[in-house]
Amino acid sequence: MNARNPVFDIMNQQELAPPIGLDTLFTTCEQLQQAGQAQEALDLYQSWLAQSQDANRHMAWFNYGSLQQSTGNPAAAIEAYKECLVLQPSFPQALINLGLTLEKMGKRDEALQQWATLVSKRLLKDGPSSDMLVLALNHIGRVHEDLKQYDLAEEALEQSLALNPKQPGVIQHWVHIRQKACAWPVYKPLPNITQNEMLMATSPLAMLALTDDPVQQLLTAFAFVERTYGFKEEFLSKGREYRHDRLRIGYVSGDLCVHAVGLLLPELLEGHDKSKFEIYGYDFSPEDGTAHRERLKKAFDHLRPIRALTDRQVAELVLADEIDVLIDLHGLSSGARPGIFALHPAPKQGTYLGFIGTTGMPWFDFVIADRYALPEELTPYFTEKPLYVEGSFIPLTRDDTPVREATRAEFGLPEDAFVMAAFGNVYKITPEMFATWMEILKEIPRAVLWLVDDNPTTTANIRKQAMLAHADVSRILFTGRSAHVEYKAKLKLADVFLDNFPYNCGSTTNDAINAGLPLVTRSGKTLVSRMGKSVLSNIGASELIAETNDQYIQTCILLSKDPKFCEMIRKKLTINKVTSRNGMQIPLASICSK
Repeated sequence: MNARNPVFDIMNQQELAPPIGLDTLFTTCEQLQQAGQAQEALDLYQSWLAQSQDANRHMAWFNYGSLQQSTGNPAAAIEAYKECLVLQPSFPQALINLGLTLEKMGKRDEALQQWATLVSKRLLKDGPSSDMLVLALNHIGRVHEDLKQYDLAEEALEQSLALNPKQPGVIQHWVHIRQKACAWPVYKPLPNITQNEMLMATSPLAMLALTDDPVQQLLTAFAFVERTYGFKEEFLSKGREYRHDRLRIGYVSGDLCVHAVGLLLPELLEGHDKSKFEIYGYDFSPEDGTAHRERLKKAFDHLRPIRALTDRQVAELVLADEIDVLIDLHGLSSGARPGIFALHPAPKQGTYLGFIGTTGMPWFDFVIADRYALPEELTPYFTEKPLYVEGSFIPLTRDDTPVREATRAEFGLPEDAFVMAAFGNVYKITPEMFATWMEILKEIPRAVLWLVDDNPTTTANIRKQAMLAHADVSRILFTGRSAHVEYKAKLKLADVFLDNFPYNCGSTTNDAINAGLPLVTRSGKTLVSRMGKSVLSNIGASELIAETNDQYIQTCILLSKDPKFCEMIRKKLTINKVTSRNGMQIPLASICSK
Protein backbone atom coordinates (compact mmCIF):
# COMPACT_ATOMS: atom_id res chain seq x y z
CA MET A 1 0.00 0.00 0.00
CA ASN A 2 1.39 3.41 -1.01
CA ALA A 3 2.06 5.98 1.72
CA ARG A 4 -0.27 8.97 1.65
CA ASN A 5 1.10 12.43 0.78
CA PRO A 6 0.40 14.76 3.77
CA VAL A 7 0.37 17.77 1.40
CA PHE A 8 -2.64 16.37 -0.44
CA ASP A 9 -4.32 15.52 2.85
CA ILE A 10 -4.17 19.19 3.79
CA MET A 11 -5.48 20.25 0.39
CA ASN A 12 -8.42 17.85 0.64
CA GLN A 13 -9.25 19.06 4.14
CA GLN A 14 -9.54 22.61 2.77
CA GLU A 15 -12.84 21.67 1.17
CA LEU A 16 -14.27 20.32 4.45
CA ALA A 17 -12.79 22.32 7.32
CA PRO A 18 -11.97 25.92 8.24
CA PRO A 19 -8.86 27.26 6.53
CA ILE A 20 -5.48 26.13 7.78
CA GLY A 21 -3.22 28.61 9.50
CA LEU A 22 -1.04 31.00 7.53
CA ASP A 23 2.19 29.24 8.55
CA THR A 24 0.86 25.89 7.43
CA LEU A 25 -0.31 27.42 4.16
CA PHE A 26 3.13 28.81 3.42
CA THR A 27 4.90 25.57 4.35
CA THR A 28 2.54 23.46 2.27
CA CYS A 29 2.80 25.69 -0.79
CA GLU A 30 6.58 25.75 -0.50
CA GLN A 31 6.61 21.93 -0.45
CA LEU A 32 4.41 21.83 -3.52
CA GLN A 33 6.67 24.25 -5.38
CA GLN A 34 9.76 22.21 -4.48
CA ALA A 35 7.97 19.11 -5.80
CA GLY A 36 7.38 20.87 -9.12
CA GLN A 37 3.67 21.34 -8.47
CA ALA A 38 3.37 25.10 -8.83
CA GLN A 39 -0.21 24.93 -10.15
CA GLU A 40 -1.32 22.93 -7.10
CA ALA A 41 0.27 25.59 -4.89
CA LEU A 42 -1.60 28.31 -6.79
CA ASP A 43 -4.87 26.39 -6.39
CA LEU A 44 -4.26 26.05 -2.66
CA TYR A 45 -3.60 29.80 -2.32
CA GLN A 46 -6.79 30.56 -4.25
CA SER A 47 -8.87 28.22 -2.08
CA TRP A 48 -7.41 29.61 1.13
CA LEU A 49 -7.88 33.24 0.10
CA ALA A 50 -11.51 32.55 -0.84
CA GLN A 51 -12.27 31.30 2.67
CA SER A 52 -9.86 32.88 5.15
CA GLN A 53 -10.35 36.09 7.06
CA ASP A 54 -6.90 35.97 8.69
CA ALA A 55 -5.69 39.40 9.82
CA ASN A 56 -2.46 38.85 7.90
CA ARG A 57 -4.02 37.53 4.72
CA HIS A 58 -2.24 40.28 2.78
CA MET A 59 0.88 38.10 3.15
CA ALA A 60 -0.88 35.28 1.34
CA TRP A 61 -1.89 37.65 -1.46
CA PHE A 62 1.74 38.72 -1.72
CA ASN A 63 3.06 35.15 -1.90
CA TYR A 64 0.34 34.24 -4.38
CA GLY A 65 1.37 37.20 -6.53
CA SER A 66 5.06 36.23 -6.31
CA LEU A 67 4.23 32.71 -7.46
CA GLN A 68 2.13 34.02 -10.34
CA GLN A 69 5.01 36.31 -11.27
CA SER A 70 7.59 33.52 -11.19
CA THR A 71 5.40 31.18 -13.27
CA GLY A 72 4.97 33.71 -16.05
CA ASN A 73 1.52 35.17 -15.37
CA PRO A 74 2.21 38.89 -14.81
CA ALA A 75 -1.42 40.03 -15.17
CA ALA A 76 -2.54 37.72 -12.33
CA ALA A 77 0.50 38.78 -10.28
CA ILE A 78 -0.45 42.44 -10.64
CA GLU A 79 -3.99 41.78 -9.44
CA ALA A 80 -2.68 39.82 -6.46
CA TYR A 81 -0.26 42.57 -5.45
CA LYS A 82 -3.06 45.12 -5.71
CA GLU A 83 -5.25 42.99 -3.43
CA CYS A 84 -2.36 42.83 -0.98
CA LEU A 85 -2.06 46.62 -1.03
CA VAL A 86 -5.80 47.10 -0.47
CA LEU A 87 -5.36 45.23 2.81
CA GLN A 88 -1.98 46.74 3.68
CA PRO A 89 -1.29 49.91 1.62
CA SER A 90 2.18 50.40 3.06
CA PHE A 91 3.47 46.87 2.46
CA PRO A 92 6.83 47.70 0.80
CA GLN A 93 7.58 44.33 -0.78
CA ALA A 94 4.28 44.43 -2.67
CA LEU A 95 5.01 47.91 -4.01
CA ILE A 96 8.48 46.78 -5.14
CA ASN A 97 7.20 43.63 -6.87
CA LEU A 98 4.20 45.38 -8.39
CA GLY A 99 6.56 47.89 -9.95
CA LEU A 100 8.84 45.17 -11.32
CA THR A 101 5.90 43.31 -12.84
CA LEU A 102 4.51 46.47 -14.43
CA GLU A 103 7.95 47.27 -15.82
CA LYS A 104 8.20 43.81 -17.37
CA MET A 105 4.89 44.45 -19.10
CA GLY A 106 6.27 47.68 -20.57
CA LYS A 107 4.36 49.97 -18.18
CA ARG A 108 7.41 51.82 -16.90
CA ASP A 109 5.62 55.00 -15.85
CA GLU A 110 3.25 52.97 -13.67
CA ALA A 111 6.20 51.05 -12.26
CA LEU A 112 7.96 54.29 -11.33
CA GLN A 113 4.78 55.46 -9.62
CA GLN A 114 4.72 52.39 -7.35
CA TRP A 115 8.31 52.90 -6.25
CA ALA A 116 7.77 56.65 -5.82
CA THR A 117 4.79 55.84 -3.58
CA LEU A 118 7.06 53.75 -1.40
CA VAL A 119 9.73 56.47 -1.23
CA SER A 120 7.10 59.08 -0.34
CA LYS A 121 6.33 57.18 2.88
CA ARG A 122 9.85 57.58 4.25
CA LEU A 123 8.90 60.29 6.79
CA LEU A 124 5.89 58.47 8.23
CA LYS A 125 6.09 57.09 11.75
CA ASP A 126 5.87 53.51 10.52
CA GLY A 127 7.62 54.21 7.23
CA PRO A 128 9.50 51.61 5.21
CA SER A 129 12.94 50.44 6.26
CA SER A 130 16.01 52.02 4.73
CA ASP A 131 16.69 48.76 2.87
CA MET A 132 13.32 48.98 1.13
CA LEU A 133 13.84 52.66 0.35
CA VAL A 134 17.25 51.94 -1.14
CA LEU A 135 15.78 49.16 -3.27
CA ALA A 136 12.99 51.41 -4.56
CA LEU A 137 15.37 54.29 -5.31
CA ASN A 138 17.75 51.99 -7.16
CA HIS A 139 14.92 50.72 -9.35
CA ILE A 140 13.83 54.30 -10.02
CA GLY A 141 17.38 55.23 -11.00
CA ARG A 142 17.77 52.18 -13.21
CA VAL A 143 14.56 52.81 -15.17
CA HIS A 144 15.28 56.53 -15.60
CA GLU A 145 18.75 55.58 -16.87
CA ASP A 146 17.18 53.20 -19.41
CA LEU A 147 14.90 56.04 -20.51
CA LYS A 148 17.93 58.37 -20.82
CA GLN A 149 16.41 60.64 -18.18
CA TYR A 150 19.83 61.04 -16.65
CA ASP A 151 19.06 63.98 -14.35
CA LEU A 152 16.27 62.01 -12.64
CA ALA A 153 18.38 58.84 -12.55
CA GLU A 154 21.27 60.69 -10.91
CA GLU A 155 18.97 62.23 -8.30
CA ALA A 156 17.47 58.85 -7.37
CA LEU A 157 20.85 57.15 -7.01
CA GLU A 158 22.23 60.00 -4.93
CA GLN A 159 19.29 59.62 -2.53
CA SER A 160 20.00 55.89 -2.38
CA LEU A 161 23.69 56.47 -1.63
CA ALA A 162 22.78 58.98 1.07
CA LEU A 163 20.93 56.15 2.83
CA ASN A 164 23.63 53.56 2.19
CA PRO A 165 26.94 54.79 0.78
CA LYS A 166 28.44 51.27 0.72
CA GLN A 167 26.95 50.30 -2.64
CA PRO A 168 29.72 49.95 -5.23
CA GLY A 169 27.25 48.79 -7.89
CA VAL A 170 25.16 51.93 -7.43
CA ILE A 171 28.26 54.15 -7.46
CA GLN A 172 29.25 52.43 -10.71
CA HIS A 173 25.96 53.38 -12.35
CA TRP A 174 26.04 56.89 -10.90
CA VAL A 175 29.48 57.53 -12.42
CA HIS A 176 28.46 56.28 -15.86
CA ILE A 177 25.19 58.23 -15.74
CA ARG A 178 27.17 61.43 -15.19
CA GLN A 179 29.42 60.50 -18.10
CA LYS A 180 26.43 59.94 -20.38
CA ALA A 181 24.92 63.22 -19.22
CA CYS A 182 28.20 65.12 -19.82
CA ALA A 183 27.89 66.30 -16.23
CA TRP A 184 31.40 67.49 -15.43
CA PRO A 185 33.43 66.87 -13.40
CA VAL A 186 32.20 63.27 -13.45
CA TYR A 187 33.51 62.62 -9.94
CA LYS A 188 31.71 65.18 -7.84
CA PRO A 189 31.77 64.99 -4.01
CA LEU A 190 29.11 62.86 -2.31
CA PRO A 191 28.58 62.51 1.46
CA ASN A 192 30.45 59.60 3.07
CA ILE A 193 31.96 58.40 -0.23
CA THR A 194 35.66 58.96 -0.88
CA GLN A 195 37.29 59.67 -4.23
CA ASN A 196 39.04 56.31 -3.95
CA GLU A 197 35.72 54.50 -3.49
CA MET A 198 34.39 56.20 -6.62
CA LEU A 199 37.46 55.16 -8.60
CA MET A 200 37.31 51.57 -7.37
CA ALA A 201 33.60 51.31 -8.20
CA THR A 202 33.92 52.77 -11.71
CA SER A 203 33.13 50.28 -14.45
CA PRO A 204 35.87 49.24 -16.89
CA LEU A 205 33.86 50.67 -19.81
CA ALA A 206 33.52 54.04 -18.08
CA MET A 207 37.22 54.06 -17.21
CA LEU A 208 38.20 53.63 -20.87
CA ALA A 209 36.69 57.05 -21.50
CA LEU A 210 37.91 58.68 -18.29
CA THR A 211 41.66 58.15 -18.38
CA ASP A 212 44.56 57.39 -20.70
CA ASP A 213 46.41 55.68 -17.86
CA PRO A 214 46.90 51.95 -18.64
CA VAL A 215 47.64 51.17 -14.97
CA GLN A 216 44.31 52.64 -13.86
CA GLN A 217 42.46 50.70 -16.56
CA LEU A 218 44.10 47.45 -15.44
CA LEU A 219 43.26 48.10 -11.76
CA THR A 220 39.66 48.94 -12.68
CA ALA A 221 39.30 45.70 -14.66
CA PHE A 222 40.70 43.67 -11.76
CA ALA A 223 38.40 45.36 -9.23
CA PHE A 224 35.34 44.84 -11.42
CA VAL A 225 36.04 41.16 -12.07
CA GLU A 226 36.67 40.54 -8.37
CA ARG A 227 33.41 42.11 -7.19
CA THR A 228 31.23 40.95 -10.08
CA TYR A 229 32.22 37.44 -11.09
CA GLY A 230 32.34 34.77 -8.43
CA PHE A 231 32.87 31.89 -10.85
CA LYS A 232 34.65 28.78 -9.74
CA GLU A 233 37.20 28.25 -12.48
CA GLU A 234 37.13 24.79 -14.06
CA PHE A 235 39.20 23.25 -16.84
CA LEU A 236 36.81 21.12 -18.86
CA SER A 237 39.17 20.88 -21.84
CA LYS A 238 42.28 20.07 -19.81
CA GLY A 239 44.41 17.44 -21.51
CA ARG A 240 42.46 17.58 -24.75
CA GLU A 241 44.47 17.72 -27.95
CA TYR A 242 42.47 17.62 -31.13
CA ARG A 243 43.78 16.51 -34.49
CA HIS A 244 41.29 18.03 -36.89
CA ASP A 245 41.94 18.45 -40.61
CA ARG A 246 40.86 22.07 -40.14
CA LEU A 247 41.35 24.17 -37.01
CA ARG A 248 37.99 24.68 -35.31
CA ILE A 249 37.42 28.30 -34.30
CA GLY A 250 34.44 29.33 -32.16
CA TYR A 251 33.15 32.88 -31.76
CA VAL A 252 30.85 33.71 -28.84
CA SER A 253 28.70 36.81 -29.29
CA GLY A 254 25.39 38.49 -28.63
CA ASP A 255 26.19 41.25 -31.13
CA LEU A 256 25.87 39.43 -34.45
CA CYS A 257 23.43 42.05 -35.72
CA VAL A 258 23.36 45.79 -36.52
CA HIS A 259 25.62 46.66 -33.61
CA ALA A 260 28.96 48.49 -33.43
CA VAL A 261 30.79 45.15 -33.17
CA GLY A 262 28.56 43.28 -35.60
CA LEU A 263 29.01 45.92 -38.28
CA LEU A 264 32.75 45.23 -38.37
CA LEU A 265 32.54 41.45 -38.60
CA PRO A 266 31.18 40.25 -41.99
CA GLU A 267 34.35 40.34 -44.06
CA LEU A 268 36.49 39.16 -41.17
CA LEU A 269 34.33 36.05 -40.72
CA GLU A 270 33.94 35.48 -44.45
CA GLY A 271 37.68 35.96 -44.96
CA HIS A 272 38.71 32.89 -42.99
CA ASP A 273 40.49 30.37 -45.20
CA LYS A 274 37.93 27.57 -45.19
CA SER A 275 40.58 25.06 -46.28
CA LYS A 276 42.35 25.65 -42.94
CA PHE A 277 39.59 26.76 -40.55
CA GLU A 278 36.13 25.52 -39.62
CA ILE A 279 34.14 28.39 -38.11
CA TYR A 280 31.54 27.96 -35.36
CA GLY A 281 29.27 30.72 -34.02
CA TYR A 282 27.83 30.52 -30.49
CA ASP A 283 25.13 33.09 -30.92
CA PHE A 284 22.80 34.82 -28.45
CA SER A 285 22.12 37.93 -30.55
CA PRO A 286 18.70 39.54 -31.04
CA GLU A 287 16.92 38.77 -34.30
CA ASP A 288 16.74 42.27 -35.78
CA GLY A 289 15.35 41.08 -39.11
CA THR A 290 18.07 42.77 -41.16
CA ALA A 291 20.02 41.54 -44.18
CA HIS A 292 23.17 42.28 -42.18
CA ARG A 293 22.12 39.80 -39.51
CA GLU A 294 21.46 37.13 -42.15
CA ARG A 295 24.84 37.75 -43.75
CA LEU A 296 26.59 37.28 -40.40
CA LYS A 297 24.72 34.04 -39.71
CA LYS A 298 25.70 32.64 -43.11
CA ALA A 299 29.38 33.45 -42.51
CA PHE A 300 29.68 30.52 -40.09
CA ASP A 301 30.08 26.88 -41.06
CA HIS A 302 28.05 26.01 -37.97
CA LEU A 303 25.78 28.36 -36.02
CA ARG A 304 24.73 27.35 -32.50
CA PRO A 305 21.90 29.37 -30.93
CA ILE A 306 22.70 29.58 -27.20
CA ARG A 307 20.31 32.21 -25.85
CA ALA A 308 18.26 29.62 -23.95
CA LEU A 309 21.29 27.68 -22.68
CA THR A 310 23.09 28.11 -19.38
CA ASP A 311 26.79 28.89 -19.36
CA ARG A 312 27.58 25.28 -18.47
CA GLN A 313 25.37 23.94 -21.25
CA VAL A 314 27.18 26.21 -23.71
CA ALA A 315 30.55 25.05 -22.39
CA GLU A 316 29.49 21.41 -22.82
CA LEU A 317 28.37 22.19 -26.38
CA VAL A 318 31.75 23.79 -27.14
CA LEU A 319 33.44 20.72 -25.67
CA ALA A 320 31.30 18.39 -27.80
CA ASP A 321 32.15 20.45 -30.89
CA GLU A 322 35.85 19.97 -30.05
CA ILE A 323 36.66 23.66 -30.52
CA ASP A 324 40.40 24.37 -30.69
CA VAL A 325 40.21 28.16 -30.17
CA LEU A 326 37.27 29.96 -28.55
CA ILE A 327 37.04 33.74 -29.03
CA ASP A 328 34.92 36.06 -26.92
CA LEU A 329 33.52 39.15 -28.68
CA HIS A 330 32.35 40.94 -25.52
CA GLY A 331 35.11 41.17 -22.93
CA LEU A 332 33.78 43.44 -20.17
CA SER A 333 31.07 45.01 -22.33
CA SER A 334 27.33 44.73 -21.81
CA GLY A 335 25.86 41.30 -22.44
CA ALA A 336 29.09 39.41 -21.76
CA ARG A 337 28.90 35.76 -20.69
CA PRO A 338 32.26 35.18 -18.99
CA GLY A 339 30.87 32.16 -17.13
CA ILE A 340 31.29 30.17 -20.33
CA PHE A 341 35.01 30.92 -20.50
CA ALA A 342 35.61 30.38 -16.78
CA LEU A 343 34.87 26.71 -17.48
CA HIS A 344 37.66 26.55 -20.11
CA PRO A 345 35.73 24.51 -22.68
CA ALA A 346 38.46 25.08 -25.30
CA PRO A 347 42.23 24.54 -25.03
CA LYS A 348 42.90 28.14 -26.12
CA GLN A 349 40.65 31.12 -25.33
CA GLY A 350 40.93 34.76 -26.27
CA THR A 351 39.09 38.05 -26.49
CA TYR A 352 38.62 40.44 -29.36
CA LEU A 353 36.91 43.67 -30.39
CA GLY A 354 34.01 43.87 -27.90
CA PHE A 355 36.07 45.56 -25.18
CA ILE A 356 39.10 47.62 -26.16
CA GLY A 357 41.22 47.07 -23.08
CA THR A 358 42.43 44.35 -20.77
CA THR A 359 39.63 42.30 -19.23
CA GLY A 360 41.53 41.25 -16.13
CA MET A 361 39.88 37.83 -16.53
CA PRO A 362 42.23 34.92 -15.79
CA TRP A 363 40.53 32.55 -18.25
CA PHE A 364 41.66 34.40 -21.38
CA ASP A 365 45.00 33.41 -22.90
CA PHE A 366 45.27 36.09 -25.58
CA VAL A 367 43.89 39.35 -26.96
CA ILE A 368 43.82 40.07 -30.70
CA ALA A 369 45.55 43.39 -31.43
CA ASP A 370 48.18 44.98 -33.66
CA ARG A 371 51.52 46.59 -32.98
CA TYR A 372 50.28 50.13 -33.58
CA ALA A 373 47.46 49.79 -31.06
CA LEU A 374 49.24 47.59 -28.50
CA PRO A 375 53.00 48.05 -28.76
CA GLU A 376 55.27 45.87 -26.65
CA GLU A 377 55.71 48.57 -24.00
CA LEU A 378 51.98 48.47 -23.19
CA THR A 379 51.66 44.68 -22.87
CA PRO A 380 52.60 44.62 -19.14
CA TYR A 381 49.22 46.28 -18.48
CA PHE A 382 47.31 43.38 -20.05
CA THR A 383 46.55 40.06 -18.40
CA GLU A 384 46.18 38.59 -21.91
CA LYS A 385 49.11 37.96 -24.25
CA PRO A 386 48.85 39.85 -27.57
CA LEU A 387 48.09 37.89 -30.72
CA TYR A 388 49.21 40.33 -33.40
CA VAL A 389 47.57 40.72 -36.79
CA GLU A 390 49.18 42.45 -39.75
CA GLY A 391 47.78 45.93 -40.32
CA SER A 392 44.98 47.18 -38.08
CA PHE A 393 43.11 44.98 -35.62
CA ILE A 394 39.99 47.04 -36.43
CA PRO A 395 38.60 45.33 -39.54
CA LEU A 396 37.76 47.75 -42.32
CA THR A 397 34.64 46.69 -44.18
CA ARG A 398 33.31 47.30 -47.65
CA ASP A 399 29.97 49.02 -47.81
CA ASP A 400 28.51 48.98 -51.27
CA THR A 401 24.96 49.84 -50.23
CA PRO A 402 23.78 53.05 -51.92
CA VAL A 403 23.87 56.18 -49.76
CA ARG A 404 21.27 58.78 -50.59
CA GLU A 405 22.35 62.27 -51.53
CA ALA A 406 21.39 64.37 -48.53
CA THR A 407 21.69 68.16 -48.39
CA ARG A 408 23.08 70.35 -45.66
CA ALA A 409 19.85 72.33 -45.61
CA GLU A 410 17.96 69.22 -44.45
CA PHE A 411 19.93 69.25 -41.22
CA GLY A 412 20.28 73.00 -40.70
CA LEU A 413 23.94 73.05 -41.72
CA PRO A 414 25.31 76.24 -43.33
CA GLU A 415 26.33 75.61 -46.92
CA ASP A 416 29.65 77.46 -46.60
CA ALA A 417 30.60 76.15 -43.15
CA PHE A 418 33.51 73.87 -42.28
CA VAL A 419 31.42 71.09 -40.74
CA MET A 420 33.13 69.11 -37.97
CA ALA A 421 31.14 65.99 -37.15
CA ALA A 422 31.66 64.27 -33.81
CA PHE A 423 29.15 61.42 -33.76
CA GLY A 424 30.82 59.21 -31.16
CA ASN A 425 28.88 58.10 -28.08
CA VAL A 426 28.31 61.09 -25.82
CA TYR A 427 29.81 59.41 -22.75
CA LYS A 428 33.17 59.45 -24.58
CA ILE A 429 33.25 63.26 -24.58
CA THR A 430 35.56 64.53 -21.83
CA PRO A 431 35.96 68.09 -20.55
CA GLU A 432 39.48 68.18 -22.04
CA MET A 433 38.33 67.00 -25.47
CA PHE A 434 35.40 69.41 -25.44
CA ALA A 435 37.74 72.27 -24.55
CA THR A 436 39.89 71.29 -27.55
CA TRP A 437 36.84 71.42 -29.82
CA MET A 438 35.93 74.84 -28.44
CA GLU A 439 39.44 76.03 -29.23
CA ILE A 440 39.07 74.79 -32.83
CA LEU A 441 35.83 76.79 -33.15
CA LYS A 442 37.74 79.90 -32.10
CA GLU A 443 40.57 79.22 -34.54
CA ILE A 444 38.29 78.47 -37.52
CA PRO A 445 35.61 81.21 -37.69
CA ARG A 446 33.55 79.41 -40.34
CA ALA A 447 33.55 76.09 -38.50
CA VAL A 448 30.51 74.48 -36.89
CA LEU A 449 30.54 71.54 -34.49
CA TRP A 450 27.97 68.85 -35.31
CA LEU A 451 27.05 66.59 -32.39
CA VAL A 452 24.54 63.86 -31.60
CA ASP A 453 21.40 64.97 -29.79
CA ASP A 454 21.29 61.86 -27.62
CA ASN A 455 18.90 63.10 -24.93
CA PRO A 456 17.68 66.45 -23.55
CA THR A 457 19.79 66.33 -20.37
CA THR A 458 23.09 65.76 -22.18
CA THR A 459 22.36 68.30 -24.90
CA ALA A 460 21.49 70.95 -22.29
CA ASN A 461 24.70 70.20 -20.38
CA ILE A 462 26.82 70.46 -23.53
CA ARG A 463 25.28 73.84 -24.36
CA LYS A 464 25.95 74.96 -20.78
CA GLN A 465 29.61 73.92 -21.07
CA ALA A 466 29.92 75.79 -24.37
CA MET A 467 28.59 78.97 -22.74
CA LEU A 468 31.06 78.55 -19.86
CA ALA A 469 33.81 78.37 -22.50
CA HIS A 470 32.50 81.63 -24.03
CA ALA A 471 31.83 79.82 -27.32
CA ASP A 472 29.24 80.87 -29.88
CA VAL A 473 26.53 78.33 -29.02
CA SER A 474 24.82 78.93 -32.37
CA ARG A 475 27.79 77.23 -34.01
CA ILE A 476 27.17 74.00 -32.08
CA LEU A 477 24.54 72.01 -33.95
CA PHE A 478 22.80 68.80 -32.99
CA THR A 479 21.26 65.96 -34.92
CA GLY A 480 19.12 63.14 -33.58
CA ARG A 481 20.07 59.50 -33.68
CA SER A 482 19.01 57.78 -36.88
CA ALA A 483 19.08 54.47 -38.70
CA HIS A 484 22.50 53.41 -39.94
CA VAL A 485 21.68 54.16 -43.57
CA GLU A 486 20.61 57.72 -42.69
CA TYR A 487 23.63 58.20 -40.48
CA LYS A 488 25.91 57.34 -43.44
CA ALA A 489 24.17 60.03 -45.51
CA LYS A 490 24.92 62.56 -42.77
CA LEU A 491 28.61 61.66 -42.72
CA LYS A 492 28.97 62.65 -46.37
CA LEU A 493 27.86 66.20 -45.50
CA ALA A 494 30.77 66.83 -43.11
CA ASP A 495 34.27 68.12 -43.89
CA VAL A 496 36.07 66.34 -41.05
CA PHE A 497 35.27 63.80 -38.36
CA LEU A 498 36.55 64.62 -34.86
CA ASP A 499 37.65 61.52 -32.97
CA ASN A 500 37.29 61.29 -29.20
CA PHE A 501 40.13 60.90 -26.71
CA PRO A 502 41.01 58.84 -24.77
CA TYR A 503 38.23 56.54 -26.07
CA ASN A 504 38.74 56.62 -29.84
CA CYS A 505 35.94 55.62 -32.17
CA GLY A 506 36.05 52.12 -33.65
CA SER A 507 33.11 51.15 -35.84
CA THR A 508 32.43 54.86 -36.45
CA THR A 509 35.98 55.26 -37.81
CA ASN A 510 35.22 52.59 -40.37
CA ASP A 511 32.03 54.45 -41.33
CA ALA A 512 33.90 57.76 -41.72
CA ILE A 513 36.51 56.16 -43.98
CA ASN A 514 33.77 54.50 -46.05
CA ALA A 515 32.30 57.98 -46.51
CA GLY A 516 35.68 59.34 -47.66
CA LEU A 517 35.65 61.65 -44.63
CA PRO A 518 39.01 62.69 -43.09
CA LEU A 519 39.15 61.67 -39.44
CA VAL A 520 41.45 63.49 -37.04
CA THR A 521 42.47 61.33 -34.10
CA ARG A 522 44.52 61.81 -30.96
CA SER A 523 46.76 58.91 -29.94
CA GLY A 524 47.66 58.08 -26.36
CA LYS A 525 49.05 55.37 -24.08
CA THR A 526 46.17 52.86 -24.02
CA LEU A 527 44.78 50.41 -26.56
CA VAL A 528 41.49 52.29 -26.71
CA SER A 529 43.25 55.61 -27.38
CA ARG A 530 45.27 54.11 -30.23
CA MET A 531 42.46 52.68 -32.37
CA GLY A 532 42.46 55.71 -34.65
CA LYS A 533 46.23 55.52 -35.05
CA SER A 534 45.94 51.83 -35.85
CA VAL A 535 43.45 52.39 -38.68
CA LEU A 536 44.98 55.57 -40.13
CA SER A 537 48.51 54.15 -40.10
CA ASN A 538 47.24 51.08 -41.90
CA ILE A 539 45.68 53.10 -44.73
CA GLY A 540 48.61 55.49 -45.09
CA ALA A 541 46.90 58.56 -43.62
CA SER A 542 49.23 59.17 -40.67
CA GLU A 543 49.00 62.94 -41.31
CA LEU A 544 45.67 62.79 -39.44
CA ILE A 545 47.21 61.32 -36.26
CA ALA A 546 47.93 63.79 -33.45
CA GLU A 547 50.00 63.03 -30.36
CA THR A 548 48.91 66.20 -28.52
CA ASN A 549 45.84 68.42 -28.33
CA ASP A 550 47.74 71.19 -30.12
CA GLN A 551 48.58 68.88 -33.03
CA TYR A 552 44.93 67.86 -33.14
CA ILE A 553 43.88 71.51 -33.40
CA GLN A 554 46.49 72.35 -36.04
CA THR A 555 45.49 69.38 -38.20
CA CYS A 556 41.88 70.57 -38.21
CA ILE A 557 42.99 74.09 -39.11
CA LEU A 558 45.09 72.72 -41.99
CA LEU A 559 42.12 70.73 -43.35
CA SER A 560 39.96 73.85 -43.22
CA LYS A 561 42.50 76.13 -44.95
CA ASP A 562 44.43 73.98 -47.39
CA PRO A 563 42.27 72.45 -50.17
CA LYS A 564 45.29 70.62 -51.64
CA PHE A 565 46.04 68.92 -48.32
CA CYS A 566 42.39 67.99 -47.96
CA GLU A 567 42.25 66.59 -51.50
CA MET A 568 45.41 64.56 -50.90
CA ILE A 569 43.93 63.04 -47.75
CA ARG A 570 40.65 62.14 -49.47
CA LYS A 571 42.55 60.45 -52.30
CA LYS A 572 44.50 58.41 -49.76
CA LEU A 573 41.28 57.35 -48.11
CA THR A 574 39.78 56.33 -51.43
CA ILE A 575 42.82 54.41 -52.70
CA ASN A 576 44.23 52.85 -49.56
CA LYS A 577 40.98 51.78 -47.96
CA VAL A 578 40.51 49.37 -50.89
CA THR A 579 43.94 47.77 -50.52
CA SER A 580 43.39 47.45 -46.76
CA ARG A 581 40.20 45.43 -47.13
CA ASN A 582 41.37 42.16 -48.54
CA GLY A 583 40.23 40.35 -45.38
CA MET A 584 42.12 40.69 -42.12
CA GLN A 585 43.75 37.40 -41.22
CA ILE A 586 44.09 36.46 -37.56
CA PRO A 587 47.06 34.09 -37.04
CA LEU A 588 44.96 31.61 -35.08
CA ALA A 589 47.05 28.59 -36.03
CA SER A 590 50.05 30.14 -34.28
CA ILE A 591 48.22 30.40 -30.94
CA CYS A 592 47.64 26.63 -30.95
CA SER A 593 51.34 25.92 -31.37
CA LYS A 594 52.27 27.87 -28.25
